[in-house]
Amino acid sequence: MKDSGNSFHARHLKRALDYVMNPEKTQRGRLVGAINCQADMAFEQMIDTKKQFGKTDKRQGYHIILSFKEDEVEPDRAFEITQKFVAEYLGDAYEVVFVVHDNTDHVHSHIVFNSVSFVDGKKYRYEKGDWAKYIQPITNKLCQEYGLSIIDVEDGSKEKQH
Repeated sequence: MKDSGNSFHARHLKRALDYVMNPEKTQRGRLVGAINCQADMAFEQMIDTKKQFGKTDKRQGYHIILSFKEDEVEPDRAFEITQKFVAEYLGDAYEVVFVVHDNTDHVHSHIVFNSVSFVDGKKYRYEKGDWAKYIQPITNKLCQEYGLSIIDVEDGSKEKQH
């Protein structure tokens, strides 16, 4: 998970969304998806959710980056995997924009989501150890399904499993 420090305020949320949805990195927007919001209106919808629950202060969003081994996955497959990850990890509780960038040597996904649940107004909490406990098992399961490299949760090393 990319951690932008303790100051992920509204302007940082807007910048993150603008950056990840850059048409030059997402095949002119073809590799942009959203759950529980519209990608082109995500920032406004996220801010509206915060206002509705009176939670416009402190951290405004989170940014997860999923990287795939170089030349191991095509952008469309990475998009499918990312969409499944978002559905399983964040479910129906948060407004989420997810994209695939294919403008570098390795395909990677960006996931930017609201810090406030539009369902109950609770703030997302990420604590030390959550990556290994919750996130990595989901990514490993999905990568195994698609025959891709996974990371050993115990020691963080990459290994190949099919």
